[in-house]
Parts: sequence; C-alpha cells; structure tokens
Amino acid sequence: MQASETDILQFPAIRTPETGLRRKCLLVLSFIGAVLLAVTLTAVIIHYTYRRGERNHPKAPPVPKMKSEQEERWLLFDNDFYLFWQSDGADCDTAKEFCANKNANLTMIDQNNVQWILKRAKGKRLWILTELEGSGSNDNQTSEPGDVGCALHPPAPKSGRANGWICRRGS
Repeated sequence: MQASETDILQFPAIRTPETGLRRKCLLVLSFIGAVLLAVTLTAVIIHYTYRRGERNHPKAPPVPKMKSEQEERWLLFDNDFYLFWQSDGADCDTAKEFCANKNANLTMIDQNNVQWILKRAKGKRLWILTELEGSGSNDNQTSEPGDVGCALHPPAPKSGRANGWICRRGS
C-alpha cells in the first residue's frame, strides 16, 4: 500500500507557544538596538563633519606683531632711561607726542651718549632733538640759542624716511 502525503504528516508541526513576556522582551531589545545604532551613526556623522571642516578650513597662521604692538623696553644708560621705538615713516610730531605720552622727551644726542645710541640704533634713522643753528629758515623765523628741533639721526645726504625715534626720561 502506498502512503499518501496526508499519511506521512500525521502530526501537525510542533509550535512552541510564544508567551507575551517573550514578545515584550524582543520588542524592547529591538528598540534598544535601534536607538544604539542611531546614536552611533549620529556620532560618526558629527565626527566626520567636524574633521572634514578642519581640512577645508585650516587654522589661520599666527598674526605677527604689528609695529604698534611691539614690546616696550626701557634701557638704562648714564642715569637716564631710553626707549628705541620703531615706526616706519613717522614724523617728528608723532614722535614727540608718543614720548610725551610715556612721560619722556625725544632724546638729544650729546658726547656722553652718542656712541651708545649709535650702537643700539643699528643703522636705523631715528628722530631725535637737536639744537637749531643760526637764524633764518624757509618760514623767515629766527631761532634763538638753545632752541631745539627735530632731526633724523644719523643724518643722510638724501632725505630718507624715519624708522622710529628715541625717547628719554630721567631716572
């Protein structure tokens, strides 16, 4: 006798009864897995975006000190303090005002400080005060003995630009 399909499968397939508790656990674990996946993906995207932004926008190079931001260093020589200040193209009035704001005056060079100043100036042309000679100028003004005016030091045959000035104040 031949067996038919219905004869071979005599018993229905065995199913394990799923309880409500097991279903709830699977649902909670699936939800936690989805949340962890979302958090991980968000962190990776933020990190990638941040790193990509760094490559596209490199940090700016450090800003060099401007001449007006230079360090103020007073040097003591022969009981007077001297400040050598760099400022390309400045005029005498600017130098006088600057020194006055520092409670000082433009320096007058004399035989006591000339060698010391020349050594510190390092070839730069600096504003100083000098005694005016004689009388008469383009403005028909006369100068009295003891009058002072601005001059670039060291003097040059051609009128050149100033590189700064020297302030002086007593100790």
